[in-house]
Amino acid sequence: MMQLQETVQHLNRIVDNIAQINAQTDGMTYEDFRKNETVKETVYEYLQEIGQAARELSENQKLPAEINLEPLVAFRNARYNQEAETAHQQVFNVLADLRNVAETIEQSDLYQNNLS
Repeated sequence: MMQLQETVQHLNRIVDNIAQINAQTDGMTYEDFRKNETVKETVYEYLQEIGQAARELSENQKLPAEINLEPLVAFRNARYNQEAETAHQQVFNVLADLRNVAETIEQSDLYQNNLS
């Protein structure tokens, strides 16, 4: 079982990385995203970090029911492959869902009560 401080740090990392992804992709269409190699590479890096933090939390901490990080765990295996150009549509489509995840975390009592 993780210490509360460590749990909140992982949640902060997830929220911060989602915010970074949003900052990179706000206003982009899928076509814009598909053509921008730098943004795609950056988004995939953030997704890997989100996935790793989600994995740590899901394996080591019981979270409130409203915070379901299980779908994020798979992101730790996100790999940017410029040559293959695969899965970019799926990744782009999930970006809107990430906003909801961040909002859910930020509104949770666990997160609100432990911000320092």
